[in-house]
Amino acid sequence: MTSHIWSIVSKRDSLWVDWVYSYRLKGKSFWVCKTPSNSCWSWRKLTQLRPLIRRHILSEVSNSVNTSAWFDTWNDLGPLGDFLSSRVITDADFRLEDSVADVYSNGAWRWPTAWRDLFPVLIQTDQVLLDPLKNDRLLWKDGDDLNGFSTSWVWHSLRHKEPEVNWCSIVWFAQCIPRHAFMMWLIMKRKLLTQDKILQWDLSRRKNMNMMCCLLCFEDFDSHPHLFFECKYSSQVWTQIRDRGGMNSVCPRWSEIVSWLCALPNHKRADTYVAKLLVAATAYNIWQERNARLFKIQLRPPETVCDVIIKIIRYKLMGAKLKDTGRVRKILEEWEIHAHKDGDDGG
Repeated sequence: MTSHIWSIVSKRDSLWVDWVYSYRLKGKSFWVCKTPSNSCWSWRKLTQLRPLIRRHILSEVSNSVNTSAWFDTWNDLGPLGDFLSSRVITDADFRLEDSVADVYSNGAWRWPTAWRDLFPVLIQTDQVLLDPLKNDRLLWKDGDDLNGFSTSWVWHSLRHKEPEVNWCSIVWFAQCIPRHAFMMWLIMKRKLLTQDKILQWDLSRRKNMNMMCCLLCFEDFDSHPHLFFECKYSSQVWTQIRDRGGMNSVCPRWSEIVSWLCALPNHKRADTYVAKLLVAATAYNIWQERNARLFKIQLRPPETVCDVIIKIIRYKLMGAKLKDTGRVRKILEEWEIHAHKDGDDGG
């Protein structure tokens, strides 16, 4: 959609742009034209995006012929039309269609002297430098950076940004199990609908939920820290499974497990890959067991859950593409995998 807007404001040579200027704009600037109620969805969407896109499109004036004096952004003040109303402009015998060249001649602005008193910010436009031998050009503005138009620059400028998290590599990594990675992401974001969240609802929605308890250990109500892995049941699962990933000394506490994984120096090593698979598979199956007890009244002992986790990791390693090194062969032997096919990834 931004590419279409760029085509319009840059007056790209195309039949569609010509049609837009003839039947949609009719001499008006795209930035201020009204949107008729019978407009199609695409045109309404384009006009709805104007407040978001406009501040990123800057006109670099040279001969100033193709730059709107009132509605394009060609100086640090922004569009002059933001503080000069249409009535003020027309009362001074200017047209709304005027370009910068129409209001600037012989090195001076043609607008009334009284405007300087009414709008002192106009003094900042006195430093404009024009080059009659060059054409105006549009630039994409991202902070202090000015570039030509590209979809990558638009994406970089408009996307929602958050600080990079240190746990990204232990959630999303090459050859992960997608459903386990998604579960890990939900746990990291504390987005699972655990009982402690339900108890925060208003009383009318909670009803008799004060009687809830963890369905794994039947003691405290479940929460993210409780389920992973401070609950007696999940702690027992973790204690039985952690040595398969070289985490014998890691306590059954989610924060310590994450800290241990994040501190690993090389996340491409095969043993690190196994550890990340193991943590994700354990968390996934604990949540599955919790839901099976809640919705299906199905109970499994910790030993059964551990066996399921080990089978999942073993099958994953059988199909994983890992380098044929001594360390990898040793890890595969520990998982009772003897046939291994050379691949490109891992270490």
